[in-house]
Amino acid sequence: MRTQRLYQWLCERLQRQDGGKDWPQSSLDHQRVLLQPCDVLLVDSDSALDRRLRRLTGSRFSRALLYIGRLHDVADPALRALLADYVPCEPDTQLVLDASLERGLRVRELGTLSGLHLRVCRAQNLSTDERQDALRYAISRVGTGSTTSWSTLMLLWLFPWRALPNRWRRRLSNRLATELLRTLSGSLVGEAFAFIQFPVYPLVKQPEDDGSRLLRLQPRLFHAADFDHSPYFDVIKTPYLLDRIPSGFQAIPWKGNASAMAAESQAPHLSLVDNP
Repeated sequence: MRTQRLYQWLCERLQRQDGGKDWPQSSLDHQRVLLQPCDVLLVDSDSALDRRLRRLTGSRFSRALLYIGRLHDVADPALRALLADYVPCEPDTQLVLDASLERGLRVRELGTLSGLHLRVCRAQNLSTDERQDALRYAISRVGTGSTTSWSTLMLLWLFPWRALPNRWRRRLSNRLATELLRTLSGSLVGEAFAFIQFPVYPLVKQPEDDGSRLLRLQPRLFHAADFDHSPYFDVIKTPYLLDRIPSGFQAIPWKGNASAMAAESQAPHLSLVDNP
């Protein structure tokens, strides 16, 4: 019992948010309007867990989540009933597949991500049936990584990742990754796309003759950066606090100048330029 309590405390300590960013770079209210089922959400968070996951890859995003949509977006009645059991919610509640240290892969409401910096990546040219097949696979994996995994905590808490060169970090994480670590990083999201034969990123091989071949890679561990850099995923940009994307910076209705931001001028990460 004490061991389980200690495990729970360590999980909560790693996943505790240190505080939101002073200047959020995305607005969930704007993003939720544009989301489609099977979109991938990349998370930039301030918890100790997310900082360690970012350190493994050098990416600014730590985890990859899969957007499910609303209950009526899921075509299979059995899956809809299963989701309703996982998360009792209203029919218009938007749901995502996320992972936590103590529960593994789980279903949660999209609103719980409010205040985090999110990037939306969308697979190119997916049909409705392919989206449903990918969602069916991903939802069937709910609960993966839910068993107590001290080895994962040791990898995240005690292993000296900071002392290793960047080129060694991902190689070692791929070799040492446990089921829970793979779930946390977003590997099950990549596996859902692999299930429908959709490549996250390709491998180009040059045989001895002059031709070349494209192969779909299935790495042991997917990271958020894999979706961010993939040529087969589009980044869906949503303007922060703007109703539409302007045609250029001059189209943005700038108000005031540097003298109107006396308090913000003390921030070390800001440099204000007054208009002539």
